[in-house]
Amino acid sequence: VGLVRQETAGVLGHSGADAVPADRDFSRLGFDSLMAVELRTRLSAGTGVRLPSTLVFDHPTPAAVARHLADSLTGQDRSGTAASPLAALDRLEAELSADGVDEAVRRGVEGRLRRLLAAWDGTGSDGNGPAVEERIEAASAEEIFAFIDNELGRSSDS
Repeated sequence: VGLVRQETAGVLGHSGADAVPADRDFSRLGFDSLMAVELRTRLSAGTGVRLPSTLVFDHPTPAAVARHLADSLTGQDRSGTAASPLAALDRLEAELSADGVDEAVRRGVEGRLRRLLAAWDGTGSDGNGPAVEERIEAASAEEIFAFIDNELGRSSDS
């Protein structure tokens, strides 16, 4: 809560967090939409968590924002269960967007993400069928043109 109060005070031009009650609505503190975006930007920079521009409208007090940040940072929701896969992807994206990610790490993450996606959408080679590359190499020209027509939206009227 301290970080949220401190950043809120900064946005409002106050000298310290003591000027910002944790349970006071941002609207009562005098926030407008530009201030809301500035607070979101400050908190994102300070925590590495990707936050929506509607943060202060979705979580109307500094205490509510702090709970949301804690949940995002720990991967938990209010029920104590694991956060959604989208929240996990947001955290991963924020971490990978940071400066200083080693090229070897980047390649390793890229490979694992490709394998995960291939396994998840069924296009990868998991022992149940050929990988995409094998299917493309084995396809006839007619099959490839049919795929383009059917899958990529070519109209039969043109």
